[in-house]
Amino acid sequence: MNIVIIGGGGVGYELARNFSGKNQDVTIIENDPERAAMLSDRLDVMTVTGDGANVAILEKAGIKKAQIVIAVTQVDEVNIIACMVAKRLGVSFTVARVRDVEYLERSHALIQEQMGIDFIINPERAAALEMSKMIHFPDASEIEYFAQGKVMMVGVTVDERAGITNQSLLDLPLPTGCIIVGIKRPQGKFIVPDGSDIIKPGDKIYLQGKSDVLRDVSGLLHHEHLEVQKVTILGGGMTGYQLASILEDKTKGRPFTVKLVEKDPARCDELSSCLSRTLVLQGDATDLSFFREEEIEDADVLVAATRDDRTNLLAGVLGKQLGVKKVISIVSNLDYLSIFSTLGIESVVNPHVITAAQILRFTRTENVVALSVLKDENAEVMELILQENAKVVGKKVSKANFPRGMIIGAIVRDEEVIVPHGNTVLMANDRLIVFALPHISRNLDSFFAGNQKKQNHKNRFSGAR
Repeated sequence: MNIVIIGGGGVGYELARNFSGKNQDVTIIENDPERAAMLSDRLDVMTVTGDGANVAILEKAGIKKAQIVIAVTQVDEVNIIACMVAKRLGVSFTVARVRDVEYLERSHALIQEQMGIDFIINPERAAALEMSKMIHFPDASEIEYFAQGKVMMVGVTVDERAGITNQSLLDLPLPTGCIIVGIKRPQGKFIVPDGSDIIKPGDKIYLQGKSDVLRDVSGLLHHEHLEVQKVTILGGGMTGYQLASILEDKTKGRPFTVKLVEKDPARCDELSSCLSRTLVLQGDATDLSFFREEEIEDADVLVAATRDDRTNLLAGVLGKQLGVKKVISIVSNLDYLSIFSTLGIESVVNPHVITAAQILRFTRTENVVALSVLKDENAEVMELILQENAKVVGKKVSKANFPRGMIIGAIVRDEEVIVPHGNTVLMANDRLIVFALPHISRNLDSFFAGNQKKQNHKNRFSGAR
C-alpha cells in the first residue's frame, strides 16, 4: 500500500515509523529541510521537502499512486486543503488532523462531504479522552474498551502483597469472565503468557474480559481502591482544556471538582470564559510553594498536561512527594517513558501513539474495526470480525495453530461475551478481541480474514469521525 504523510512532526513521525515497520510504502512531505533530512536518515521512507498543500509537491510525492493520504501538519487549513487536493487527484482515502474543536464542530459535515476528508483526527482530544478513562478507572494505568464497551482491557502493576504473586496462570484465582493476556516484567521483557507462566511482584499485567468483571481489580492486586472526586490539571493548552471540558460534562459520568493551572495570564482568561465548572488558576506547575498555597496535594488525581515532558515529569514527582495518590502525565518523547516509570509515574499518555493506533487499522483488511497500541508499543490489541471463509472458522482454538505471541482474550457472539478456552469453537461473524506482539499481528490476516474482495476505505469507515 502506498501512503503519503504530510507533516513530519511528532504524529507524522510516529505514523511513518509504524507504517514502514509493517512493510508499507511511505512518503513524507515535510516543509522543514532539516526535519526532512532527519526523517530520511532515521526511517525507511521517502521524503519530499515542500508545502503539502502544493499540487506540484503532492505529485512529486507520488500522490496519484497513493491509496491513503494523511495530513498532520500543525496548521488545520493546510491539512484540509491537502486532503481536498488529494481527493481531486483520485486518492481513495484521506485523513486530516484538525486541532480547532470549535472549527471542527461547526464545519464537520462540510469538511467530510464537500472537502473530501474521510477521517478526522485530533490528537489532543484523543489524549484527553484517554486520560479521562484513567480518571474514571484509577486503579489501572491503561484502559481500553472494545465491542461497544462490553469488553475491557486494563493494565495494572502487581503489588508484592497481592495474592496472585508466585503462582502460575493455571492456578490463579481469577474471577470468571477475564484472562491475563500480557505480562511486562520489571526488567522490560514482554510476553504473551501461557498457563505455565508465573506472576511476580512488580509485573505489569494486562487483563481482558467482561467489563463488569474488570471494573474492580483492586482487591485482586492488593491495591487500595481510589475514589476520585478532586482532579487538578496542570497545563491549559489544548489537551488540558479538552480534558477539563470532558470532566465538566455530567453525561460522561459522575461530576468532579476540577482545578486547571496555567502559567499564561491571557490563556487563563480564555479558559475561564470557556469552562463553566472548572476553577482556573494562574501559576507555575513546577513551583512547590504554589502547590502548597493552592492545596494541589489535596487532589485525588494530578494530571500533568503541559507541552513539555520535563515539566510534566517534575510536576508529577512533586505531586507524588506531596502525597497525591495518582499522577497521570503526557509524554511526547517515548524515550522518556522509562524515566517516568522509574520515578513511579505509571499512568502516561502519548498522543502520537494513540493517533497512530487510530489510523493503523486503515492498512488492515476490512474485518479489523478497532486497533489499540500499548503505550510502550510492546503489543497491539485488535477488534475484528471473523469472516465466513476465514480458515479458522469451525475450528477449536486449540486446533487453530495460532502462533506463540498472540491470544484471543474475548469473543462477542450474539451480544454474549465469551472468554475462550482451548475447546471454544470459532464461528463466522464472531467479534474477536486479539492481543498480539507487533511482529505477530502483521501476519494475522491469514487466520482471520476471508478471501473476499476488500471494501474501499470510505465504505469501511464512513462512520468514523
